[in-house]
Amino acid sequence: MHNKQEDLMLQSQSLTDEQKQWLISLSGYLSMQNGYSLDCLLDKSETYPLQAIINGNVKVLKNSYDIHSKADLVETLNVFTDTARSDQFVNSLIQSVRHDLYIEHFFLNRNNDKNSNEYMVSEWAEKHNVSLSDCGIKGFDVGRSAFLCRCAYTTGLITEQETWYYLLVLGKIAQQLFTDWQEFAMSHIVGRLTWVGVKLTKEEDFSDRYPRSFEVKLEIKRDIEELMSILADDEHPWCQLDWTIDL
Repeated sequence: MHNKQEDLMLQSQSLTDEQKQWLISLSGYLSMQNGYSLDCLLDKSETYPLQAIINGNVKVLKNSYDIHSKADLVETLNVFTDTARSDQFVNSLIQSVRHDLYIEHFFLNRNNDKNSNEYMVSEWAEKHNVSLSDCGIKGFDVGRSAFLCRCAYTTGLITEQETWYYLLVLGKIAQQLFTDWQEFAMSHIVGRLTWVGVKLTKEEDFSDRYPRSFEVKLEIKRDIEELMSILADDEHPWCQLDWTIDL
């Protein structure tokens, strides 16, 4: 394990510009949501000055993830590569496609609390039991981790070389899990919706009588539109970079 870590550290020191662009692009979805460009490692925006971005990233790291140091970041990255929510999603996928478990799964779900995280994850897993059968929602874990690495670098918690190392680790994980950027994107969006707690609510439930449901509908709509805009943008790295790039 130690030798493997040393090998990756050495490899991260000789990445090509294309490899670096690929690794930065793992953060593409959350970077876009925050208005950050993907042309360099530093989080930067045409709208906000660098100091405002640094201040915002500090708040994200501390308030949302309790990250105050490099040690905190490393611990968080380790957690995100094997989250309980991801494991729960994969288990639900397995149950939804196994005939011997489906009836039991169906009746358990019918009797479960429909407001519980377990029920919500199960619904998403059943909906995507083909498209995400091999990768689950690890796309969100990888994408979020890559974004946190950029935040940590921008705020000075880690050096540029350390950032490339962590991103390279994430990149190798991603290439083992996904076949292309589209699959990565689908896994990311479904993962995000399950983490946020968005349920597969019937269309008629979305109305002004239920403000939270209406907010959720807008949230889903916005996320899907943003995802589709990425996949339809020929200038976006996801549409230009070969997923199977040698890392």
